[in-house]
Amino acid sequence: MTTYRVAIIGAGVWSENHMLGWRAQPDVGVTWVVCSTEEHARQKAQAWGVSRWTADYNEVLARDDVDIVDILLPHDLHAEVACRALARGKHVVLEKPLAPTLQGARQIADAARQSGRKVMIAENWVYASMVQKARALLTRGEIGKPFMIRSTLDMDVRAGFAGLGWRSRPDRMGGGALLDAGTHCVSACRYLMGEIREVGALLDNHGFPAIAPMEDTGLLLMRFESGAAGSLTLTWVAQRERPRTEFVILGDEGTIEFDTHARRFFVTRDKRRAEEFDLNPSRGFVDQMTHFMACLREDRTPITSPEEQIGSLRVILAAYRAAETGRFVSVKDFAE
Repeated sequence: MTTYRVAIIGAGVWSENHMLGWRAQPDVGVTWVVCSTEEHARQKAQAWGVSRWTADYNEVLARDDVDIVDILLPHDLHAEVACRALARGKHVVLEKPLAPTLQGARQIADAARQSGRKVMIAENWVYASMVQKARALLTRGEIGKPFMIRSTLDMDVRAGFAGLGWRSRPDRMGGGALLDAGTHCVSACRYLMGEIREVGALLDNHGFPAIAPMEDTGLLLMRFESGAAGSLTLTWVAQRERPRTEFVILGDEGTIEFDTHARRFFVTRDKRRAEEFDLNPSRGFVDQMTHFMACLREDRTPITSPEEQIGSLRVILAAYRAAETGRFVSVKDFAE
């Protein structure tokens, strides 16, 4: 069995979720850890049982004994590091969002195509067990024709962002809650309901002055190409007992409801709960890496490829324009 050797570039808090996914793969070994400082890299590598570490990602990209790089860096570095990795013949897993600009996103997509290597944007919600179950039910027509989707994301990230200076810089983030977390909601909605035609938006900062003028809260109204409608509400300053990542999909013959942070997934027909599933709320951390490795072995394109994720970025950029103008904006206005 071929063993794929992985270097994790950027080993902050979220890298633990990626490491969970890599450890579940039988033919993968994480062999390098890269952090902004040598000491942080050493500490993380030792905690994970990884023998090699560095503060210079170029050292890793130059090595022939690294097959895959897993990039978890500030958004403004995504295009630069991903393109360099691809130029050195590495396969790439890139934490969402793809990039803060269409220019950067296109650079990654073009580099992926030219290199012939696989690139997956780690949009874990798409791979989560409940989203996959909802997609299967919709494909089978279990609730008839879907005409509306509602997506809710309620979290409080303020403590988690403390000490992360880049998180408060618009030039590094590219956007606030909508770009960073809303990309989850947009990507899942597109995966379940198809492409989005136009969007209206309200964005504001209600309780997170450290990231101002970036938004901590948003409301989007969406019209899909199918004619279906959608709403997306999200906040980074929610006062709730636990995070909520809820979806409701209404069809003319039933409704699907689920929360990826809980075990709640059920289908309603004739105003009665017709089916209820006790699903492992995987949230997609293992599933996305399993999918990526299958794509390597079988020479398939990952579901959340750069080309596909450009679609989510276009929706988000249209929403920012809509919030600025107070009008609905066509997603096609952000064609490349």
